[in-house]
Amino acid sequence: MDKVITIYDAKTNLSKYIKQAKAGQPVYIGGFGQKEVVLMAAKPEKPKIKFGTAAGQFKYKDSDFEGTDPEIQEMFYGKGWDKP
Repeated sequence: MDKVITIYDAKTNLSKYIKQAKAGQPVYIGGFGQKEVVLMAAKPEKPKIKFGTAAGQFKYKDSDFEGTDPEIQEMFYGKGWDKP
C-alpha cells in the first residue's frame, strides 16, 4: 500500500513533495491513513503557436520587390531605404 502523508506534512514539506511528484512518484495526501488527494506531475502543454514553420520554404530575389510602393517599403525599412 502507498504511504499517505498528512495535510500538515504536505504543507510543511510541499517543495519536497513537488520534487517527488515531478520525478514520477505520486504523493498521496489524506487523513487517518485514507487517500484523499494525489499530488502528481502535470503533463507539459503543447505550444499553441509554432513560429517559423515556413522558414526557408520560400525563395525570392531582391528584384522581385522592384516597383513596390515606396510608402510600403518605408514602413518596413524606414526612411532613406532607397538611398545608397
